[in-house]
Amino acid sequence: MMKVFKKISLLCISVALSATLFGEEKEDKIGTVNMQKLMNSYYKTVEVRQEFEGYSEGIQADNVARLKTIEELINEARKLQKQGEDPSLSREKKNEFFKKAAAKNQEAQALGKDRQEWIKRKQSALREKMSLEFDALRSEIIAVIQKSGDEQGYDFIFDRSGSSGARVPLLSYAKDATDLTGLFLEIVNKDAPSPTEEKGTDSE
Repeated sequence: MMKVFKKISLLCISVALSATLFGEEKEDKIGTVNMQKLMNSYYKTVEVRQEFEGYSEGIQADNVARLKTIEELINEARKLQKQGEDPSLSREKKNEFFKKAAAKNQEAQALGKDRQEWIKRKQSALREKMSLEFDALRSEIIAVIQKSGDEQGYDFIFDRSGSSGARVPLLSYAKDATDLTGLFLEIVNKDAPSPTEEKGTDSE
């Protein structure tokens, strides 16, 4: 009896495997999305870009002020140098002007070096902060795509905007694929502030 039971069990397992391996395969549900368009049109991306534009303008304003200070020192050094070249002055007086001119030039050089190091640090920090912020936004969008794709039963959702090192689209063709970019744009921007809300915030 036990032998018969084992044979029946093995037969059932074989039939189940055969149905899985040789049965009619379900067609994959495939969708595509333009990730670049999603990122650029995401309202948070627009807000972050505006914020960083403000930071960048602030850095440039500080840079212009520093350059102006350096230029003023150089002009002062030139005036002192010219005064020291007056033939009617004594050697002692000339040396006094030349020393002052040299000191102004040294101060200008030191400030110029500081300015270069300062702007490099500022730009590097800004790039790093931008990278972190945009990575976070990209993760938010991907989470929305994964959640919606799972809810709507998609097997694969490909990014059409991605490209290889040869600048060839990674996804050149996908049979029966549905472009979901518009749908996801609606989802990620559903909480975007209305123009009236933005104006109200700016006026405060």
